[in-house]
Amino acid sequence: MRAQVIVLAGPSGAGKSRLAERLGLPVLRLDDFYKDGGDRTLPLIQHGPNAGIVDWDHPDSWLRDDALKALTDLCETGAADVPVYDIAHNGRTRWQRLDLGRHRLFVAEGIFAQDIVGACRDAGQLAAAYCVTQQPVVTFWRRLTRDLRERRKPPLVLLRRGLALMRQQPLVVTDALAKGCILASPHEAYAAVHRLLAALSPVSLPWGPALRQPDEVSCGATAAVVARMLRDPEYAAEALPRFGEEVLRTHRGFARPVSAGGRLQRPWPRRLGTAYWSLCAWLRDVEGVGYVLRDAWFRPARAFARLHRAAASGRLAVLYVGTTLLARHVTLVVGVRGDDLEVFNPATGRLHLVTRADFTARRLAPSLGVWPRPWTVVVPR
Repeated sequence: MRAQVIVLAGPSGAGKSRLAERLGLPVLRLDDFYKDGGDRTLPLIQHGPNAGIVDWDHPDSWLRDDALKALTDLCETGAADVPVYDIAHNGRTRWQRLDLGRHRLFVAEGIFAQDIVGACRDAGQLAAAYCVTQQPVVTFWRRLTRDLRERRKPPLVLLRRGLALMRQQPLVVTDALAKGCILASPHEAYAAVHRLLAALSPVSLPWGPALRQPDEVSCGATAAVVARMLRDPEYAAEALPRFGEEVLRTHRGFARPVSAGGRLQRPWPRRLGTAYWSLCAWLRDVEGVGYVLRDAWFRPARAFARLHRAAASGRLAVLYVGTTLLARHVTLVVGVRGDDLEVFNPATGRLHLVTRADFTARRLAPSLGVWPRPWTVVVPR
């Protein structure tokens, strides 16, 4: 197999599409394989206030075989032609090419996703399958506001359909679990996929994946210790057996007013991680050249170029990543592979490849943990 699929099933409005977008992986949207609105084979609702209208929640309303064909093409060749379905127009409006690029995993999500889990498992195409769910009231409200915003159907139809789906949600979840999905909230599914991606990391340091940060706030100190290990084989031999202790000792040193080398430095609360000036001084001692802090928030393309230039010339560099509001994590850029950066992530103890496209689009998750946005870089002066 060229790639494998992560299936996201669950009730409409549970957050499958948003989760798929957050993961940063290529997405096969199974809802694009609905039948056109004029198809005479579409099933109709037989009873209740919605009787007589198309039952879009019945499996016969979509083309399962077409979806499986596209999924097989993606797994075997890495690319497939897929339709684009417009709900407002009740049909397919165009086709597009879905290319996985270098990704070894991709996401398939939709309200009928559970119906492909068995076939994918039998074909060796399945990496994982999750039933994404939330409280029925939360799902109802999210689904209704989304459908009204996108003007998918008349408001009264959407309200009636939403109430019916809220009553049916326990049955949908039970069906997905019976067909092989794992029950998870959006947050739990995100974390599980992140662990799966970390296990598939294509490259590693000479010492293997044993270089994880020992606690939640020592990512900067972990990056610093690994930087010195890469440059000093004797230090690496001494530090590796007691790696966690060495990281914590270094982290305490970064917080003191006097550094381990006897230089005065601005103290910094240990619970807030590692200040950039401590890493600048550490890298200066390791590499023998001065380091400075540069922005990556407003000009990510320029920051990526600086990191790539430094790594291509054999220098180490630091990348701070985080959310839209706050820098939360420190990583170490150790080299390049073509146009990509090789970045050491202390949270996994592994190297991850970061592309220029992902960096400039600010979608570093899940390669660098749950933090999607580059904030600042520490590069040679």
